Amino acid sequence: MTGSREGWQERSQGRWRWQIHPDWVTLFEADDRPRWLELTHDSRARLIKANDGREVWAVQAGEAVLFAKVGRPGRQWARLRRLLFGSDAARERRIAEYAADHQIDTVCPIAIADAPIQGRQPTSIFVTIGLEGAEPLNERWSRLDLSDPGTRKIKNQIIDATARLIAHAHQNRFEHFDLHAGNVLIQPRSGRYRTLFVDLHNVRIGRCVSDSAVVRNLAQFNQWFRRHALLTDRLRFLDAYLHWRKVLHSSSAYGRNLGCDKRELLDRLARAAHKHANALYTKRDRRIMRTGRYFAQLKLDHGWRAHVFLTSKHAIPGSRASQLQFEPRQWKDWLGDPTQWVTLADKSKVVKDSQSASVCRAELALPEGESLPIIVKRSLPRTFFKKVWNIFCTSRPMRTWQRANGLLNRQIATACPLAVVERRRFGVRLDSIIVTEYLENAKDLDTVLTVSFRELPPRKQRRLKGEIIESLAQVLRRLHERGFSHRDLKAPNVMVQWDPDSPAAPRALLIDLDGLKPARRVSFERQLRAITRLNVSLDHCKRVTQTDRLRFLIRYLQRPGHPDPQWKPVWRDIAARSESKRAIRACNQKKMLERYGRF
Repeated sequence: MTGSREGWQERSQGRWRWQIHPDWVTLFEADDRPRWLELTHDSRARLIKANDGREVWAVQAGEAVLFAKVGRPGRQWARLRRLLFGSDAARERRIAEYAADHQIDTVCPIAIADAPIQGRQPTSIFVTIGLEGAEPLNERWSRLDLSDPGTRKIKNQIIDATARLIAHAHQNRFEHFDLHAGNVLIQPRSGRYRTLFVDLHNVRIGRCVSDSAVVRNLAQFNQWFRRHALLTDRLRFLDAYLHWRKVLHSSSAYGRNLGCDKRELLDRLARAAHKHANALYTKRDRRIMRTGRYFAQLKLDHGWRAHVFLTSKHAIPGSRASQLQFEPRQWKDWLGDPTQWVTLADKSKVVKDSQSASVCRAELALPEGESLPIIVKRSLPRTFFKKVWNIFCTSRPMRTWQRANGLLNRQIATACPLAVVERRRFGVRLDSIIVTEYLENAKDLDTVLTVSFRELPPRKQRRLKGEIIESLAQVLRRLHERGFSHRDLKAPNVMVQWDPDSPAAPRALLIDLDGLKPARRVSFERQLRAITRLNVSLDHCKRVTQTDRLRFLIRYLQRPGHPDPQWKPVWRDIAARSESKRAIRACNQKKMLERYGRF
């Protein structure tokens, strides 16, 4: 069947219905055309991105590079949306045409294909022209060389081009619901940069972008840059956005002014960014208990069940495991008998063996003869009451699995959890084990300060102490800002990852997460308690001076826009709390000495 619709040619191929731009019809009819329906078996196609709902392929077609997005039916809402609004490919083409009519830069479609829903078979194909030198904004920004003096100019150009694109879209009733750095392409052009939108099926057009929608959109765009850009760069972007919004107000038939000034906008953005970040963290917390791209559930022999780590979306500094890709079948082999990890004949690998827990070091055998060091911890209830209580509550390994992943999702450093396994009979939990990555070149804060620093020259000690203070203050500040309190924050529960032979700065991490508790809001009272515990736990370390303690407190209290916090009242409060805690501890130690002859 041959026909036309707005100049596009229509073709039918089996259950597929194609619409092709007239300039590209020959490419789709030639004998050596790409195998659009079987790109997996086409040597000219390269997989760029894949998830549960779609795949993106780069296809070499003669001298041109084309990008094909192959969509599959998702959950029920995705199927219902297709029935109501059509396929993703048809929607993306419609939005691209709207954008072209309003001079909004987006990818250029040349063909789309639709097919009826048939199980999990592909149902849409969206083909666009590749742009020479174009790459996602997050990749281009991550490759900037901060040591190069010319980087500042490049940053300013990227910020200005991106701000203009988003402002122009908002002033023309174009709102991208998934506005993040990966959905904006950047292309160098004659010494400057052009930016474009991609992933157009998540765009709403033809409706005024309200003030609340602007705030929500900008907060969403800010999420990735919170980790990868300076505050000054983010403020510069906001200034550029407001500038271009004002300039484009008169040139657009739909232009409108914001109903708030810059200060009010900043306050609203801060609240929206916090809300968006929490929603994103919660979504990531849920996926650790499901089978997907990053985690998997496994059913093992003899009543064992496991949740395992497969891969990480972003590499974690200092974590080798986050750079690896695991397969469920590998974990099934490793966890065939989980108890073998904690019943070792080699006692040199036993880290701890007590009534409450057994902790051992082991290794996972990787392909090509490599191995990954791990720590395996088995929880052992000490009393009959705890054994009964353990049946009804979440096990300690499972709590560690959930909390450690929760910390990593919020960019708070801790050891990467790799697997948690539980054994049940008739629904009753009988055993539980947690597997975490072994931290290379890591020692607890106490040992680093008292032993590792012993042979270092004074100047290097001062520099390293300053770097540890900076890292630890950042970890503790993020912990409290992002909804966690730690009731057992002491020096042995803080690890410092530092290689003396590497120029990398020391990195502070939290371990022993039993004392960690999620909270909707961590009160200042709880924050002071945590700092007090940490302060008292370092009393015996003479290398930690009063100046070091004060520097840590000031760094912890500093916030964006408040570089000079009022630290004196807090300092006096912590001093009083520390003295009270020392007195209580001395009294308890005296009682234990009288009763047991030791403490």
